[in-house]
Amino acid sequence: MAAKREKVESTGGAVAIYHVVYGHEGFEAAAQTLYQLVRQCQKRWPGKKRKLFLDIEGHRNSEGGFDPDMYELQAEFLLHFLGQFLSEVHCPLANVTNSKAQDDDVPGALILRDEREQ
Repeated sequence: MAAKREKVESTGGAVAIYHVVYGHEGFEAAAQTLYQLVRQCQKRWPGKKRKLFLDIEGHRNSEGGFDPDMYELQAEFLLHFLGQFLSEVHCPLANVTNSKAQDDDVPGALILRDEREQ
């Protein structure tokens, strides 16, 4: 039986969001999934603290570090964008507690652009 790739639980004063990115998934699919999970949690439990727990399978380079997609997902997307809508982020690269109150005004859509194409 395959492991579940995502789980959302609300206990006490927080919502725990758990997600696994598998080796066949790229940056865009993972980013959209994470964004949708956060958006759904805000709709279902408005204003409740959201804590993201992310695991990544595969996506390693020859030196053992993350490939460019998963490095960007963690370092740029999570920590510099999605993190503002979370109270905590726990991913392989970092464990971060938001120093500001989480923003509960989650945008209605996520539009990803490749800056290299501009």
